[in-house]
Amino acid sequence: MSHPMNPLDRLDRQELRWLTGILKDACRDRLEKNLVSQAFEERLYQRGPVEGRLDPRPFLKTWEPRYRKFLQVASGLYAQMEGEDARAVAESLREQFAAAHSITRHGPASSHVMIEKNAANPRRKSRTR
Repeated sequence: MSHPMNPLDRLDRQELRWLTGILKDACRDRLEKNLVSQAFEERLYQRGPVEGRLDPRPFLKTWEPRYRKFLQVASGLYAQMEGEDARAVAESLREQFAAAHSITRHGPASSHVMIEKNAANPRRKSRTR
């Protein structure tokens, strides 16, 4: 159920899908930046500690599993939204084709011309050649 104070209620389904896509991309970018920063700091600190600068490596390593978790959750949300959209499209197509008229004619006796109520002469059952 929706809550009147929920800010996500202002978004429609397509906008929610876009939002989850943006979140997924942002999480992936943040994880990649974290990994690059870790590699940079490791190379920097191979030479020795930098004077007057705190070591950011523990902080970067703390956030890496969080970024991975956020990326997994965002990817899962995006896949779920995509799956629901695909399922909705499949259901609408199924309903569209199920509503189509089924063919009931199976021979000349049921053709449009042969049916008495549609024929000009109700006694005539076939066309003259």
